[in-house]
Amino acid sequence: MLILVLGLAGCSFFAPRPGEGQQQPDPQADYVLAVDSYLAGQYEKAASIFQRLAGDVTAPVLARKAYFGLACARLAMAKTPEDLHAGLSLWNTWVQMTPESLPSEDPRLITPLLPRLAASSSQSSPPLLSGVEIDRELARSQRLAGCQEESGKTKDLLRRKTAEAEALRSQLNALERLHQEISHKKKGLE
Repeated sequence: MLILVLGLAGCSFFAPRPGEGQQQPDPQADYVLAVDSYLAGQYEKAASIFQRLAGDVTAPVLARKAYFGLACARLAMAKTPEDLHAGLSLWNTWVQMTPESLPSEDPRLITPLLPRLAASSSQSSPPLLSGVEIDRELARSQRLAGCQEESGKTKDLLRRKTAEAEALRSQLNALERLHQEISHKKKGLE
């Protein structure tokens, strides 16, 4: 019995510990693999990786980039109007989750062009979107752009008003201190 216990203990001593010997996933490396797959025309593989990375709450910037890649991959794979609508829906969701100021060029500029590109992608096959659907997507993109512009203006106004309120609060505090000093001096004279 003692030999069995020692044998089992010895086996567990040499067994790899959980997490040991297993490579931790590197989201940035996975993102590079997804982009390379996309650029190589392996859209399904890229979409699968992008989809997994898009759900990563520990790296929100990478998740947003992955969502962009997922939208692009779905649009590239679209073969039916339903696929195209699903891709456009992902694209519009990505646009809504993107901050106003990106650190580089703004790929959202392509948004109004997507429906047009879909309509004129092939002269021999019928367009995936009808004229009404194209107009609806363009109107939605324009409304979204208008909302984002209005939001930016409102944020600027809020910043200015906050700064004005701080300046007034500072002046009020200075006046209160001056009033207290004058009151103290008055009491000292009486």
